[in-house]
This record gives sequence, C-alpha cells and structure tokens, in this order.
Amino acid sequence: MIVDRLGRSFRNLRVSLTAACNYACTYCVPDGKRLLKARDELPADELLKAVDYLIDAAGIDKVRITGGEPLVTPKFDEFLLGVMQLPLDDVSLTTNGQLLLKKKDVIAESGLRRMNISLDTLNPMRFKSIARGGDLETVLAGIDAMLELGLKIKINMVPMRSQNAAEVVPLLEYCLERGIELRYIELMRMGHLLGSQGFAADFMSMEALLDLIGERYEFERTDAPYDSTAVRFEIPEQGTFGIIANESEPFCKACTRLRLSSDGNLYGCLSSANKHYIGDLIDQPRYAALPKLQKILHNALDDKKLAFQGEVTVMKLIGG
Repeated sequence: MIVDRLGRSFRNLRVSLTAACNYACTYCVPDGKRLLKARDELPADELLKAVDYLIDAAGIDKVRITGGEPLVTPKFDEFLLGVMQLPLDDVSLTTNGQLLLKKKDVIAESGLRRMNISLDTLNPMRFKSIARGGDLETVLAGIDAMLELGLKIKINMVPMRSQNAAEVVPLLEYCLERGIELRYIELMRMGHLLGSQGFAADFMSMEALLDLIGERYEFERTDAPYDSTAVRFEIPEQGTFGIIANESEPFCKACTRLRLSSDGNLYGCLSSANKHYIGDLIDQPRYAALPKLQKILHNALDDKKLAFQGEVTVMKLIGG
C-alpha cells in the first residue's frame, strides 16, 4: 500500500465513464454549455483493466461509477457488469437519475446495491432552471424504481441561496419519508466558480444549513467512517442526513479518494489540476505495468492538499 506522511492512501476510486452530460447545471458549467465526450475516451474494457490494475497497485477496494453522466454513454452496461465481477468490497453509482428507468434492467442484473442521485429541487420549474436539461418527473420515477429494486439510495443536493435555499427542508422531508439519506453538498470552488462573485453570493455553509433544518427538526451529530466525505446527523426515530462540508469542515486530512478520468488520467486531489496519464500502461502486461503504475500513484498522492482550495478543473470531467 502507498501511504503519505499523514497516513493517507488510495482506497476509494471514482471512475468517470464519460465527460459528457445531459445536464448543464449552473454550479457545474458556465453559460448552459453541455459537457461533451472527451476526444480520446477509453472504451469500457480498457477502463475495466485500469481498475483491475489499480486494485493491485494501490489497494483500491471501493469504486464509484461517475461521469459526466455515466448513464449517457454506451459503455455503461459493459462497465457496470464488468466492475461488479472484480474483487471489490463496494461498488456504487452517482447519476442525475434522468435515464434510470431505461437502465433499470441492467442495474437489476448487475447486483448493484447502492447509488447516489443528484436532485436539487422538487419544484419542476426550478429544476429546469438549475439543471438546464431533463425533467423532474422522470427523475422521481427513477428514484421510485430504484427503491423498488431494493437499492440503498442517497440524494445529493447542492444548496444555493439564490436558487434553492427554500428547498433545504422540503427535500429532507421527501427523503425521510422514503428512508433515503439526503446529502447536502456545500457549493464548491471548482471550474467557473473559482474566484467568482457568484460563489460568494450563493454559498451556504454547514452552519446556515443546520440553522434552517433546526427550525423544523431536532437532530444530533453522529459518527461517520474515518474517510467519509460527509458530516452525519441523526433525526431521532426518523432518519439521517449528511453535509459534505468542503469549506466548513474539510475532510482532506483523511481523504482516500483517487479519480480516473474517461481519457485515462489519474487525479489525486480535487484541489490540484495535476493529472497523470495511465492509458499507455493498459496495453502492457501486469508484471510490467504495476511497478510503473505505483510510481505514478506516489506522484498522485503527493498532489493531495491539507485543506480544500478549489481548482479551475471542472469537477464532472474528473469523476466528481
């Protein structure tokens, strides 16, 4: 296992299947521009081989499938079925939920047990304004379909003062009623939001979120795994929620995450634009590839920061 001076290692791999997305969310991309497929995206079999090598080279035991939007790419079915056969403790998926109904059968066949679904509002008009694509009704139907399959669902919400602050409590109520854990994600200084006035105007801190929730619910802080991204809270006899407090309470000192982009680059930290290409190692036999991969992993681990600083990188391009 490769370990840095803080005891951090890579255990949790996020694989971006594609840079393309069928949404253009206001907090992700500027000017409503859709994210497109990268020029040299790797096919499913090569991404699977890269994951297999990283399991050996880094000790990866968890994989999260991300994008862009992973369900828009034809690679999704092959990758999902293939990664579920690898020796991993956990496989999960992050999606905006727009295509879940179309992918219900392959998800059921794969044996996937949990996923995170991005949902920032229950208001159809506000949904269109934030996502700039898709429709709310289809996403809600997809959530219901996944619950029927028995999957453990978490909802990801990005609260913003000017757009969906009024949804903080209603969305929590929606989740509690369905046994879903809601994760509030503090707005991140990534891509076009780095250094922008819009970030400062829209940012809602953990303290602000807890103040809003406290007007409706009593809650208490509860334990979370050592390398969890979220601070977790329990509402007695009703459920739990979490806050990914990138700004208020960064989790960087315990971060075990590594990101693999769709075009074969490893990223060791969201706050670093450094990338490490491994696409040329995939064609090499394991005995030749693993020593080279471990050297690259040492460099990627050195990229990790002590606190979240933001970056110009668009997060969805690297498996946010």
